[in-house]
Amino acid sequence: MNLSLKLKAAAASAVFIFALFIGHTAAFADSGTAAISNTSSNWAGYIANNGVYTGVSGTWTIPVITPSTTLTSNATWVGIGGRTTSDLIQAGVYEIANSDGVSYQAWYELLPDDSTPITLTVSPGDSLSVAILETSQNIWNIVITNNTTNQQFEKTVSYDSSLSTAEWIQERPLVNGTFSTLSGFAPVVFSGATAVQNGQRLTLAQTDPTIINLMNSPTDTALAVPAPVGADGMSFSVMRTSAASTDTSDTEQTEPQDQEIPPFELHRTGIGISPWTIPGITWVIQSKTF
Repeated sequence: MNLSLKLKAAAASAVFIFALFIGHTAAFADSGTAAISNTSSNWAGYIANNGVYTGVSGTWTIPVITPSTTLTSNATWVGIGGRTTSDLIQAGVYEIANSDGVSYQAWYELLPDDSTPITLTVSPGDSLSVAILETSQNIWNIVITNNTTNQQFEKTVSYDSSLSTAEWIQERPLVNGTFSTLSGFAPVVFSGATAVQNGQRLTLAQTDPTIINLMNSPTDTALAVPAPVGADGMSFSVMRTSAASTDTSDTEQTEPQDQEIPPFELHRTGIGISPWTIPGITWVIQSKTF
């Protein structure tokens, strides 16, 4: 899930439009090392791509992000599909910093539909668990649990997935066709990472996953790096490096990538549905096409 954010002001009405283009950009380049490893301009984490995937789960601690007077962002999620396909079912948390403060928002998404913010309250330091499972053909159960507050969101949806991959990801979103400034963040610690691969529940390690390092293009310096999978086979962390994150035009990338899907807009006015809050501003969602 790539997050593109556009902020503009209408002078007369002081209406601000904050557009989130939620899509997938697969931008991977083989590292050529002996270990199964790749680099990406927007993803850091692990991808399982050695079978048919009908379930994924993981738990992580929502990271504290660095306050910023300019827009910075990242997203933490688990999902199925989307590594080299246009389908992706996923759920997680946005982490956004700007001049209004720092915000955290839980959501789920079924590409090519828009991301759906949910009412589950999340805060930095909370333990969040996400489980996505196909219970029958094209019928999926999404469960997002805040283990710290004992609150839970559950949704059953219909979705036609390629079942091609499972992912556990810390992401650098897109901002108006440009990779955003990645927020500074405390290490994101994943645990309980499992997937249903070819009908069998496996640990992350048992899926023989690909590790993905998030690189800053064109300087080719690492921005976020996953640690090796822990001894339990289900845990790892993603560390933010000290390298500066530079906005980079998506169109300038040399790695292969697939389509960016239709966006939606968040408006400060009362148009639309599904309100959520950034400090000082209440936003609502309205569908939009290219």
